[in-house]
Amino acid sequence: MRNVENALQWCKDESKNPSQNWHNLCQSMSRKAYGMPAYGGTAREAWFNVSKKFRTDCPDPNDKAWWRSVPSGAIIYSSGGGSPSAGHAWVCADAGESAWSVDYKRSGKIDKVEIDIPKWSSIKKYTVGYITGAQFYDKNDHWFKGLTYDKWDHYTPPFESVLAALDDQALANSAVWRLTCRLHDIGFGKSDPERYTQTWPNKNFGLYSEDRGTDPDAYTDATHLDIFG
Repeated sequence: MRNVENALQWCKDESKNPSQNWHNLCQSMSRKAYGMPAYGGTAREAWFNVSKKFRTDCPDPNDKAWWRSVPSGAIIYSSGGGSPSAGHAWVCADAGESAWSVDYKRSGKIDKVEIDIPKWSSIKKYTVGYITGAQFYDKNDHWFKGLTYDKWDHYTPPFESVLAALDDQALANSAVWRLTCRLHDIGFGKSDPERYTQTWPNKNFGLYSEDRGTDPDAYTDATHLDIFG
């Protein structure tokens, strides 16, 4: 799943160079920005499929303070007034100011628009709230993953420096800090590493190795490429 920064970049890229026609595909666009699986056939259905404890309701769509409170990356929902309306979903870009929406400026295209989509009064009127994450289903149950932000600074450490940290597990260099951050970002362990304090992440790397079926005591060129790209 993409984090907020990458989801918003996806929206920007799709706006400039669309991979398909997005007409009437607001929910699909919003979830695909994050790489989420489907959790509703329409925006209205998706909103009600998300557990209430994971939703932030909009008590008054005319409340400017509420719109200013919407965080970057949140998926905003309107019920459209109820069935048979499919409702609408759009993704907050600049917190409290703008959003990415399909069909608003150009039919079938994604554009950056005013967050409260004022020209669509019937959609704005029935804004129900926003979610900050994705709904996942597993064996008729579900769990919620909130918005995520990268800890890794997107600098690939030298392979030799990572090997040095594996060989000397008391070594706290920048490479092992970046490795720990990256493993956290791709879902292997929960960490809040500190630079020049973090040493070899046995737990995180062990989870990664178990998932990949590799030796947790070995770090190869292929491992380096797989983790950092």
